[in-house]
Amino acid sequence: MTEDNHKAKAEENHKPEEKTLENLLAVRQTQELIPVVLPEKHQRFYDKLREKIENFIKDKGVNDTVASYILLAPDLFVLLARLMLDKRVSVPSKAIAGVAVAYFIAPIDFIPEVLVGGFGLLDDVILAVYALRRILVDVDETIVREHWNGEEDLLGVITKVIKSADDLVGKKIVKKLEETLFRKK
Repeated sequence: MTEDNHKAKAEENHKPEEKTLENLLAVRQTQELIPVVLPEKHQRFYDKLREKIENFIKDKGVNDTVASYILLAPDLFVLLARLMLDKRVSVPSKAIAGVAVAYFIAPIDFIPEVLVGGFGLLDDVILAVYALRRILVDVDETIVREHWNGEEDLLGVITKVIKSADDLVGKKIVKKLEETLFRKK
């Protein structure tokens, strides 16, 4: 084989991947839906957490914008817990959901609720949204949406939180949250 033939063969093997619709999709295609009912103990946790957050917002006079982000915490927590229980969700996606759920539960995180009250849920919300963004690459969007309790559109919530993350908690904390979730050093 001549040198020109070697170069041609090498170029052929290193062609950029052709951009097809399937390669460009960020979420998986729709599959059959199986309804999942929230266990009673999760519903009680959800109700207690939402009530606690609403009381904090009322007592501290939190502005509406920040309050709207803090109030996402119970919906995101329940969504991630449900995804962990859903048999249609892959093990890697369940692991990501598990990291986010554990972060919600952990008493010590980047903005501890013990020190700053409900404001401490902002980092939990951001981590949960980054986890969901990653989960949606692997799990059918319809499956994720069927577990969503929130009033706003889930994809809209994800976009809104990601766009506002730096302003809500600062770039350093956002970077640490990404490192926590994706193990970047």
